This record gives sequence, structure tokens and C-alpha cells, in this order.
Amino acid sequence: MRMWQKITLIAIILSLLFVSVKPGVIGLSFSDVTVNEGVDEARAKLREAYNATAFAEQIGTNLDEAVKKMNKALEYINQAENLATQGNLEQANALTQSSIQLSEETITMVQELKRQTGLLNFYTKLVLPIVAAVILIGLGAYGFFFGRRVWKKRQEKRFMEMKVKTNNQTMTNLSKETDSRQDKDEEKMIIVAVLSAIIIIAGLLVYVSLTPAPQENFVSIYLLNSEKRAENYPELLVLDKNNTFLLWVGVENSMSRIEYCTVKVKITNVSAPQDQQPEETAFRFERILPNREKWEIPVTMTLNKTGRYKITFELWLYDEMKAVFTNGNSCGLQLEVIAET
Repeated sequence: MRMWQKITLIAIILSLLFVSVKPGVIGLSFSDVTVNEGVDEARAKLREAYNATAFAEQIGTNLDEAVKKMNKALEYINQAENLATQGNLEQANALTQSSIQLSEETITMVQELKRQTGLLNFYTKLVLPIVAAVILIGLGAYGFFFGRRVWKKRQEKRFMEMKVKTNNQTMTNLSKETDSRQDKDEEKMIIVAVLSAIIIIAGLLVYVSLTPAPQENFVSIYLLNSEKRAENYPELLVLDKNNTFLLWVGVENSMSRIEYCTVKVKITNVSAPQDQQPEETAFRFERILPNREKWEIPVTMTLNKTGRYKITFELWLYDEMKAVFTNGNSCGLQLEVIAET
């Protein structure tokens, strides 16, 4: 065996030994990248599903099942991020793939529901009103011409019966009677026209009264104590006694549409120097919230240092047109932590 062949063989053997002895070094780096890319892809697919759902909602599509699927996909993403932080990369990657699959199923389901709702709206909001209008117009026209024909026959019959009378007085009376009846018939037609107009106006008034007036759209965030009451919030905490506490933060959707909500909890030690007061996000919660629904989140916190604290709960809403989250509203409280005496 030549020298260059021996060197090549030794290099191959050493490479195989290196890979077999330290598989975690190469595998871990690759898995980290894979999980991060998977999470990004899962979030992008979830936003795509949300955009499709928000568009379908505009035409009146029932989206209860779609919202459930998206919230499950969002739950998988958050679990995958936590598992990746703990080093469980394989399970984290599996959850991201499950989230992507759920988002794809949501997109397919929403597209089918949108097609069905579009057909239903076409028939109920366009075809049926046109057919009903044509039928009503036809019935009205038939009633008008049929009534006019009956009236004319009746007038001709009466005229022929009275024509046999030849004296002038009789003819004069006939002429007066005919004129009087024509006047009465004209009055009847005027009355019918007025009644028809009244009926149409009454129908419009009923429609306007039954149509709900435009409402103010908003998403609110509120804070409750451990007993879910808007009172007796914690104000003074003692280390190693009650420095662990529970709060409930609630979000209510009154936007007349679904909303992709994110709640960020930020804790700031305001008694620390200004340059040592980083307002970092301690907790983050996400949810797709249907219209007219509430979302209440239990938040358990522990403050291990003395000082005055400001706890802020920020509500962020996803803007599908700009593809960004915007700060919608916030609430919070201030409290003090002291040492045990």
C-alpha cells in the first residue's frame, strides 16, 4: 500500500473515531439550529393560519374549531421553547412539527369553511332577496291588472244596463253617476298607493330598528387578586413569609373579531439605582381569543429582594396587516418588600 493511501485510510479512521466518541458536539449544535428554525417556522405558519381565519371571519364563517386548533398549536410552540431551554431538543422539535401540522390543518379547514359560507351567503343574501322581490312584484302586478280588469268589466256591465234608458234625465243621471264612480275609483287607487308606501316605510323602519348600531370595539386588560376580586391587592410583603403571591390578569375581547393576544409581565425594582432598573419580561402568555370571550391567567410571583417594585401587565395585539404586535393597553400595581424583623 502506498504512503498516500495509508495517510488517507488513517484520516478516515480517525474521523470515524472522533464522530463516534463525541457525537453530542456535532449533534447538539445541529439540533439547536433545527429547533430554533422549527420554532420560527411554526410561528410563521401560525400567523398564516391566523390571517386566513381573520379573513374568513369577515364573511361570517364559524371559526370555533379553528380557534381551538390554533391555540393548541400555540401551546405546542411555547412548550417547545421551554423544552429547548431545558435541553430536551428532540421533544421540542417534535412539538414544533406538531404545531406546524395543526396550523396547516387549520388553513385547509378555514378555506373549506369560507367556501361553504360564501355559497350560503350568495344564496341567502343575494339570490333569495332577488327571488322574493321578483315574486312580490309579480304578485303586485297580477293583483293590479286583475283588479283593473274586474273593475272595467263591472263598469261596462253597469253602463250597458243603464244605456237602455233613453230619457235625457236618465242619461244625465248616468253621466253623473259614472263620473262619481270614477272619482271614487281614483280615490281608492290613491289610498292603495299611500298604504303601499306606508307599508314599505314601515318595513324599512323595522329593518333599521332590528339592525344593531355600530359599537365601540376594544380589548381590555384587568387585574384581580388571588380571590379573583378587584380589591385588596398585595401592598406590603415580608421576605420568607408572604413574598410569594398570586394574581389573576384578565383579557376581554370586544373587538367584534378574533384577536391574537400576548400578555407580558414586567417586574421593576424602582428602589434600585436608575441604571440598575432593567424592565425585563418575567412572564409571557399568548392566546387566540374569539370575540366576546374572556381569558383569565393565574400568575404566581416570588420577590426575593427587599425594595419597592412596579409590576406591569402589558397587552399586545397582533396586527395581521403589518405582521407585528402592537401595545394595546396595560395595567399594574406597586408594592414593597421588607425584611423580617
